[in-house]
Amino acid sequence: MDYELSEELKMLKEMAYKFAVAEFTPISKECDEHEKYTPEIRKKAAENGLVGAWIPEEYGGANAGMLGNAIITEELSKVDMGIGLNVVAACFGCESIFQYGSDEQKKKYLPPVCAGDWVSSGGYTEPNAGTDASGYKTRAVKDGSDYVINGNKMFITNGTVADFMVTACITNPDEKKHNSFSLIIVPMSTPGITRNKIKGK
Repeated sequence: MDYELSEELKMLKEMAYKFAVAEFTPISKECDEHEKYTPEIRKKAAENGLVGAWIPEEYGGANAGMLGNAIITEELSKVDMGIGLNVVAACFGCESIFQYGSDEQKKKYLPPVCAGDWVSSGGYTEPNAGTDASGYKTRAVKDGSDYVINGNKMFITNGTVADFMVTACITNPDEKKHNSFSLIIVPMSTPGITRNKIKGK
């Protein structure tokens, strides 16, 4: 079996590293000391196909696959892991939309993320439920064509900067625990949402 990277992936690897050296190095110390988020770097990275790179071209991505995305993550993180994750985690939550969402949802949410205009988030972890999905307490109750959601999420990647969040909610409480929840796309402009920045993380 040949484990050698393709020429295309080698070029992606080199490009990602050079981008990080050029863009991250001048601001790395300041970002670390002041816990600074860098949307302008995310936008530049998106222009180079580094945001949501695994997403197919029809939805705005670079069609680099998960291997390509892993290579980008590794190369950016060699220079600065914090800023690197600002770039690659900007599409956190989009995996669920791509895998399970309707074509309409994919066309609405994925391209703006890949373009660096929007940031997505995955609202999974709760005070009493991390990797154990059976512990979710957040509830979503049907109200006409909408859902009313009540609950708390914590330690959410991109939580304070996201434009929308793919949120795990209990929608069928009578089902067995792992079959009781659904994923709901929640715009972060929705009334009732409060967000708190975690400092010193």
